[in-house]
Amino acid sequence: MGILDLGRYKGIVFAITGFLVFIAIILALNHGKAGQFSDNVAGVRFLENQAQQPRAVYDASVQLAQRLQNGEKIEDALESLRKAATAFDRSLNGLANGGMITDSAGEILVLPSMTAPTAVEQLKNGSKLWDGYKAKLDPILRFSGSPYVTAQPAPAPAPAPAANGKNAAPAVAAPPPAAPTIQLSPRGRRLQAALSDLTEYGNAAHGQLAKLLNDLSVQVEAHSRKETDTLRYIQIGGMVAALLLLGAIFLFFARNLRKEEASSNRQRKETQDILRTVNEGLFLLDKDLKLGSERSMALNNIFRREDFLDLTFDKLLKDIVPEKTLRTAMDYVALLWGERVNEKLVKTINPLNEVEVHFDNPAGGFDTHFLEFDFNRVKSEGTLSHLLVTVNDVTKRVMLSRELLDSQEKAQAQLDLLLRILHVEPDSLTSFLTDADVSLKMVNSILKEPAREESAFRAKIDGIYRQVHAVKGEAAALGLKTVEQRAHAFEESLNDLKGRQSLSGSDFLPLVVKLDDLFNHLAQVREMLSRLVDLHHAIATKRNAGTEVGAEKVDQWLAGQDQTQITRALNAPADLGETTGAVAGLERTLEDLAARVASSQSKQVNLRCNGLEAVPETYRRAVKDITIQLVRNAVVHGIEEPSERAKANKAETGALAVEFSPRGTDGYELIVQDDGRGLQLDRIKEVAVERGLITPAQAAMLDPRQTMALIFRPGFSTADRVTTDAGRGAGMDLVRILVAELGGRVGLASAGGKFSKFKIWLPATERAVAA
Repeated sequence: MGILDLGRYKGIVFAITGFLVFIAIILALNHGKAGQFSDNVAGVRFLENQAQQPRAVYDASVQLAQRLQNGEKIEDALESLRKAATAFDRSLNGLANGGMITDSAGEILVLPSMTAPTAVEQLKNGSKLWDGYKAKLDPILRFSGSPYVTAQPAPAPAPAPAANGKNAAPAVAAPPPAAPTIQLSPRGRRLQAALSDLTEYGNAAHGQLAKLLNDLSVQVEAHSRKETDTLRYIQIGGMVAALLLLGAIFLFFARNLRKEEASSNRQRKETQDILRTVNEGLFLLDKDLKLGSERSMALNNIFRREDFLDLTFDKLLKDIVPEKTLRTAMDYVALLWGERVNEKLVKTINPLNEVEVHFDNPAGGFDTHFLEFDFNRVKSEGTLSHLLVTVNDVTKRVMLSRELLDSQEKAQAQLDLLLRILHVEPDSLTSFLTDADVSLKMVNSILKEPAREESAFRAKIDGIYRQVHAVKGEAAALGLKTVEQRAHAFEESLNDLKGRQSLSGSDFLPLVVKLDDLFNHLAQVREMLSRLVDLHHAIATKRNAGTEVGAEKVDQWLAGQDQTQITRALNAPADLGETTGAVAGLERTLEDLAARVASSQSKQVNLRCNGLEAVPETYRRAVKDITIQLVRNAVVHGIEEPSERAKANKAETGALAVEFSPRGTDGYELIVQDDGRGLQLDRIKEVAVERGLITPAQAAMLDPRQTMALIFRPGFSTADRVTTDAGRGAGMDLVRILVAELGGRVGLASAGGKFSKFKIWLPATERAVAA
């Protein structure tokens, strides 16, 4: 904006500026005339003083002639004559050259009256008269030395010579020398003649020069009176003109103010119409974060309040958003006031772009809404003055968006689940559905069991934990992410109950909801599997009719399978005796699990399985659950990352082996071994102490065998954080319980940095059934 770009105030500013300039001119003239008046007064005094100077020159010449006649020293008188003549000459020249004089203080004054024709003529005549005077003065003022000739005194007579005898006459004293006689030298006589001529000329001239200066003084005084009258007229005229100009400005202002008021009223009405009509909440924030007086009426409906007077932004949000959101909002608004802030960049991190707010309702609860805040910096003359805040209630948009997102997520989850089902062995999937149904029914039975004591509640949690963890483990092994996530959320709720000081029956009610969600989700999996079977039948029918179909993936997935077996599994999932051959797919399940967990842990592993086809039906479920837990544990805790293995001179790919073999009448042997870092005994003791499983004193007394046994304690885990793969401390506890329920035992061997080996002995199936 240019300095003269004054908008509607241009006329007012120019009028005031003109008035001030006029007053300044009057004051300048007044100051100039007053200064000249002071100079004129000083000039009058100067001329009055200078009128005495011709007489002073004449008197000095007379005194000089008298001294010369008397034979006295003339230097002082001559110097006085020089000074008087020089001073008068300088003053007269200054008056003749434009009226410039030097006062007693040494300041130069200008007398404009000396340039008047009369004064110029008088100064011209005076200069001629003074020029004649200076011609008479010149030989006298140039004189130097002595004007006198001094006569020598007569010599004294010589004394008589002394006689040679004793009777010689005494000497007579000589008389004093005679005073010298003073006579004028030729130069002195010329000086005397010049002085005589000067005195005669000055006797007539000094009076005329004095009269001349007195006349000039009268003229200066008359000129001064004239200037005073002029100054008075200027002041009177200036006052009259100033009053007239001020009156004109007042009239101009009055007329423009009426126009501006009419225009302002019209604009205010238009603004109010706009603010009353718009659906957005609009208001301004100043640097103190106070809301401006002008705002849109929609703001009342958005914030459910009428009073916005002297309201600040933090008070506006205080009661409707959480404290953390309020602090974030205030920090963001403060950031917007920075001078060097990139507004476009800052807008991308707006924390109030979609903020959840809560308003109290008459029923005693609260209503949830979503507000969208937009901030724009308002600059005035290049300086940030306000923030324009726009608020919109976007509750409907957010709810619709969430509904759409939920639908998309559900559709995507179903699609992902379908694609995963297509990659799962049919036997493994039907076996999982059967086992999961059994486990969840077991959970339902545990939840229904009555309990009153704290120990009973804790036992219920442990029983539910084992069943859910088994479902989670097998779902993870099959890559059924949606099932694994729901089971993990179930474990989160169980873990919360474990951490409580006391429990009651009502604390288990949320578990019923999560159990129902798991049941429903598994029902969806069965439904998808059923549809795949129907689709396979339809494809087979069309193929038999000679029609080409492009469903090779589904066909390959179901081709060669016993459809009757799958149908029975779908219709009677709880019938354990009806499912056969599920363990045949255990090797594939374990390989997929090891690969998936290794990928999530940035590791490489090669799993080798041997003898799993020999697992008897009685041990099928237990061996599956045990091997899933041990394989996952080995990959997470045992196998090192490739860089760590390279430092230990190991192959980058870890080796993991699962072997199952019959031992005749001694039962069966299951071995799970890896070539990883082995059990870290010191770390096991440290974690056990941290979790309160043992005391530091007990830890110091444990031998290696006792230390390794700690990993089977409930809740023990060396993982740094809880994930879907580790951290709960439930996996090894589940292994211990499964083996114990079958009447078996577990052996563990480990060498630090080399390997870990789990050896499980299971009794013969007859004894297992008895157990």
